[in-house]
Amino acid sequence: MKKTVTWILTADHQHARVFANDGPGRGIAPVENLSMDGHLPVSHEAGSHRPDIGFASRGGPSHGVEPRSTPHQQAGREFIGGVASAVSEALAHGGFDRLVVVAPPRALGELRELLPRQVRDRVVGELDLDLAKASTPDVLEHVERFLN
Repeated sequence: MKKTVTWILTADHQHARVFANDGPGRGIAPVENLSMDGHLPVSHEAGSHRPDIGFASRGGPSHGVEPRSTPHQQAGREFIGGVASAVSEALAHGGFDRLVVVAPPRALGELRELLPRQVRDRVVGELDLDLAKASTPDVLEHVERFLN
């Protein structure tokens, strides 16, 4: 009988790690080549632009329209997109059977949106915690209930 492999993805907008579990009571171990680190530039390094010009109806004064996201937020979303792609590719190569996703609320929402359906169908648990830089024992403590 084939063992069930559960992956635990811990991510924020700058760091991502994946751990593997081979069954109940077996602990977790980092997955080689699936640790990613990005660099989110501080807002003034990421660039900025003047707000777009909007016009009031009926010829009133114009006003600035704030962008939907800052360059800093966009860089974080692009990092999350890269994480989603890496996990999707790993699934295509048979890397795991089940997935637990652990990320702060905004990153978790972006992962839900960016992970392809075939990956989302493997998700057996989610935690809205920032454990991207936590130690392996700390991660295990939080996700152990999903590993049965």
